[in-house]
Amino acid sequence: MITLDKKTLPSSTFACGPGQCLPELRLTPLAQTCFERNHRATDVVRDVYQHATEQLRRLLELPPEYMVCFFPGGANAAMDAVLWNLTKDTLSGLAFGEFSRRWAQDMSLRIPGLKNTVRLTSPDELFPAQEPDYSASLLVLTPNETSTGVQIPNEYLSHAWEQRGPDTLVAWDATSCAGGRLLPKNKFDVMLFSLQKCFGTMGGTCVLILSPKAQARLKHAPRPIPYTLDLTRAVAQAQHFQTVNTPNTTAIWLCGQAALWMNEHGGLNAMDKLCRLHAAWMCDWATRTDFITPFVRDEKFRSYTTLTLQLTDARLQADDINRALANTGLANLQDGLKRHSYAPQDTLRVSCFPFVDTDGTKQYQKLTATLDEIVRQLRASL
Repeated sequence: MITLDKKTLPSSTFACGPGQCLPELRLTPLAQTCFERNHRATDVVRDVYQHATEQLRRLLELPPEYMVCFFPGGANAAMDAVLWNLTKDTLSGLAFGEFSRRWAQDMSLRIPGLKNTVRLTSPDELFPAQEPDYSASLLVLTPNETSTGVQIPNEYLSHAWEQRGPDTLVAWDATSCAGGRLLPKNKFDVMLFSLQKCFGTMGGTCVLILSPKAQARLKHAPRPIPYTLDLTRAVAQAQHFQTVNTPNTTAIWLCGQAALWMNEHGGLNAMDKLCRLHAAWMCDWATRTDFITPFVRDEKFRSYTTLTLQLTDARLQADDINRALANTGLANLQDGLKRHSYAPQDTLRVSCFPFVDTDGTKQYQKLTATLDEIVRQLRASL
């Protein structure tokens, strides 16, 4: 047996990937995320991927036959992969904001010969009046639209599942609500979500959850699939708690820690209540003011994870409010409450995710007091 004096051994990582990081970073908690380690190493698989997968399964109460995959590239890449792998010849769904429209329209138009019957909003609608074609080969739904703060009610999602055709797969983009909203349990064939919303990690990594029916369709791909979008590879690797290529282990580790905390603090029921509490504070405050109101008037369609508020005083500009927040010099306020470009100019957008305030509404109370003071000073300067 070879024995070596550890005092004489090098301290650098010589592996060709992932490579040695800036040495100072090794002294931070980031070192726990195995970001310098080979992603196929046994302990990395166990402590990062398997741990995160098991915590997500527990949080979402997934059946054992549903497959959980970590997919590189964020939600857009996952949306593309779902469309290319799982749409046969017909696609339907709802488009009522930037991200639902991107998935249901912009991306699907790249697939030759696909018949698209996605329902769009009219100029005076926030949510499509016409129901989708429930017999399409793939039905794409966005439970919470990040750009506008409009949500699909649970009753509608359940109805879509009950009305689906025998050869229809139901796919959800749950990016803005996974981990913060109680959705109809397992009434989907595909769920995808990136990790930077309710789970609070960095972008660039997505979770894909596939039902047995969706997994079966992968075996008979309706068209040639680009190599990086081939979900058969992703599913095959996920069976061993693996990914198809080198992933962002930091994001996956953080996801596992976030899901663990959620599970230990009441699970998804508690996270749903927490997000509702955050949104309720903001909406109650807005209705008491004389300058702002919830953008989505009908509570049934109002998201309580990504909330949009609309200024009612024409003298006030959202840009001025955001500039005042940025001028505080505080990093957490630098991005302000900027609207999405899809939403009207006179709106602000507030995240009500669980980790924004895990104790209740103290942070939101400080935010609304700050907004009251900003508006007072803006009005005084008019």
